[in-house]
Amino acid sequence: MNPTPPATVAVITAALDDYRMTTRPEERTPEGAARRVAEYLRSSGYAITPQPAARRPRRRRSAA
Repeated sequence: MNPTPPATVAVITAALDDYRMTTRPEERTPEGAARRVAEYLRSSGYAITPQPAARRPRRRRSAA
């Protein structure tokens, strides 16, 4: 696994701090926090794209 750049950690930290300060405790959810982090990352120029699933090698058909 690659190390996380300090700038990325700073953006995530800011997003989570903002989420905690602007969202009432009873309304906080992991999904809400994740959405705020994604919003901050996108607005900071990070691209959020899914990685394609690893393909399994195709099984060869045996000659019958």
